[in-house]
Amino acid sequence: MPVTSLRMPSARPPEVAKIKIKIKIKIKIKIKIKIKIKIKIKIKIKIKIKINSQIKGCAGSGCVVRNPLKRCCCFCFLLLLLSAR
Repeated sequence: MPVTSLRMPSARPPEVAKIKIKIKIKIKIKIKIKIKIKIKIKIKIKIKIKINSQIKGCAGSGCVVRNPLKRCCCFCFLLLLLSAR
């Protein structure tokens, strides 16, 4: 005599439910990753804007060695990049 389950015949089997839950979790993870990537891109854009404004502000003036208030040489540019992170 076969064993019958207590679930209704119209209900989906548990295997299908597990698969759908796994798919939903994967979609949520992908969305979180996309959000993190967008945030990183926005941060990089802000850093570029800051660097460009620094370069425009010190264009024509000397290096940090000559003028400690402005940054424009390659070494100073690298320091600015590192401090922005």
